[in-house]
Amino acid sequence: MVVPQVADGRAVRGRPGCVVRPVSSRAATMLRRADELLSEAAGARDAAERFQLAYLAALRGAGAVLAAVEVRAGSSARRSRTRNAWVLMAKANPGFARWADFFADRSATRAAIEAGITRTLPVEEADTFYDEVGSFLHEVEDCLSERVAAPE
Repeated sequence: MVVPQVADGRAVRGRPGCVVRPVSSRAATMLRRADELLSEAAGARDAAERFQLAYLAALRGAGAVLAAVEVRAGSSARRSRTRNAWVLMAKANPGFARWADFFADRSATRAAIEAGITRTLPVEEADTFYDEVGSFLHEVEDCLSERVAAPE
């Protein structure tokens, strides 16, 4: 996964023929950390650990979306009372509402794993979740990049 570069308000050259709008360093850092967590999940020793690390990667991805929206909205953006990342992400960028619902539906599984209630998880479920988180992070990357055609 390629994380967009940050520039001082100037466009950064991306692929030939495209200009990448810069994003906040916070959003780029969160996306980079999400990618690292997803890589850790790939090498997890069991399905529950893979699920938990992938979930944390998704949370960092949501944080990247929120950080990007804050920068684009400017300092006038109001802070929400809720601290639920999925609710905040869906409100900040409705294009991610489907993902917010998907991850919110799996929050109980994550909580059970963290509490030690669930020590085993079907490998297929963890693998499918891992794949979905990867797809989500690619969409976050695309959102942060917002590639547009470069002027000739």
